[in-house]
Amino acid sequence: MKKNENNKNNKNNNVLSLMADNVPFAVKEAFETLRTNLIYVSSADNGKVFAITSAGEGSGKSTIIANLAYSFACVQKKVILIDADMRSPAQSEFFKHDKSRLGLSEFLSGMASDKKDIIEKTQCEGLDVIHGGRIPPNPSELLLSARFGELIDALKAEYDFVFIDFPPVGVVSDAISVAKYVSGYIFVARANASKSIAVKDSIEKLETVGAKIVGVVFNDVNYKYGMSYGRYGKYGKYGKYGKYANT
Repeated sequence: MKKNENNKNNKNNNVLSLMADNVPFAVKEAFETLRTNLIYVSSADNGKVFAITSAGEGSGKSTIIANLAYSFACVQKKVILIDADMRSPAQSEFFKHDKSRLGLSEFLSGMASDKKDIIEKTQCEGLDVIHGGRIPPNPSELLLSARFGELIDALKAEYDFVFIDFPPVGVVSDAISVAKYVSGYIFVARANASKSIAVKDSIEKLETVGAKIVGVVFNDVNYKYGMSYGRYGKYGKYGKYGKYANT
């Protein structure tokens, strides 16, 4: 299939296909390892809210968190995914979305009074999603509102796991400002794209507010080369942050 034709297809080709026969074993194994680690962390710390972020745009974080949420649903976990990247919401590209429904921005601004008004079922059993909603003029202020904390507490009581897709921490402070609600952060870096200094600075910003980094996903590595992929094999490029590497 030609590249432009492939891009024209539904972007669900990138999501909800983790267990398909044509997905490389290394990719499946990476997600299963990350899932196992997060389940272990949640059991040890009694935490169930995990967020994803990156240093900059184009890391693939939204695709990763969507597939990760799906992988948890595949093992009979009740999961909800929140698209909190309200400046550039991406989850509606991956999951069927009723555009007449309200989203996170409407709930936080008071336009939607009940969380039931913003929760949508997906094509995957056990996985629900809250879309970003209409792009607001003040996303940072909305996340800092009491309603966001109330929403997280309510979802924790209803779901086994809550996943949040945040904007890049190296671009805006949204992911940092609400760290108190997050059990652990997954940080995404992209091979041949993410700059090591930007990754270090971004993780340090999270650590400064007491955020817990539970994993680093190094995206877009050529899996065919495995551990022979040179300098990326053990995250040596990122210095001490290599200790977070999960996949």
